[in-house]
Amino acid sequence: MPRLLTAFALLLLAPCASGQLTKIETTFTNSLEMPFVRVASIGALVCRYETRVKDYQPFAAATNVEWKKPEFPQTADHPAINVSFTEAQAFCDWLGKKEGRKYRLLTDQEWSVLAGLQEKESIAPNQQPASTGVHHWGKGPLSKEVGNFCDEAFGKKYRNSYDAKWLEMDDGHPDTAPVGSYPADANGLYDFAGNVWEWVDGWYDPPHNTLRIVRGGSFRAGSEKRLLASFRGPDPHNVHLDSVGFRIVCME
Repeated sequence: MPRLLTAFALLLLAPCASGQLTKIETTFTNSLEMPFVRVASIGALVCRYETRVKDYQPFAAATNVEWKKPEFPQTADHPAINVSFTEAQAFCDWLGKKEGRKYRLLTDQEWSVLAGLQEKESIAPNQQPASTGVHHWGKGPLSKEVGNFCDEAFGKKYRNSYDAKWLEMDDGHPDTAPVGSYPADANGLYDFAGNVWEWVDGWYDPPHNTLRIVRGGSFRAGSEKRLLASFRGPDPHNVHLDSVGFRIVCME
């Protein structure tokens, strides 16, 4: 197997459940310079960032996938959006073959574990009870520091063209923010709350299996229901949205 991954130890500070800072170690960075952290609760290596524009661009170029640019500006460090579930999986396959490793999306169940939820696997995703008091960012209060959501910055830009409820705070980003603009969570993951919804592997509506799942909120999410960690967005596998991206996992 080719050695395309460079191991290193990068210690960063992230808030733990008690609110204190704990050291989070980046396990390795891959050939696209995507940093991964080992998360013991799910036994996997999870990318600290949502897949960035500069991560997805080589795949789009190599596979000639049609990739629509958003109507707002982004840099190379913004999350890759307008990517379907099928294309996100194809990115994982492409990168795995390129590096001789296996990449995949988080599963719906893994996402719940990372969010601190204790859900029963026997209950279908679309039937899971609401996680009252538990949000994408944990159990603490909502603030402009926890993530990029639909807030006053969004409202100032889109109030005349978008029918949405925005939060009474200003996080400074009307659209997507560069990944890592907010503090990492207790697992060392950035933008687990907000910025863009993230595709996860699972069916929203078993046994019918017609819709896939996005989780985590986005810069377009401001309603109380959508801020709950249990909320799942149901979307077709081939839909392209400017508020949906994805995060990947590397299997050791």
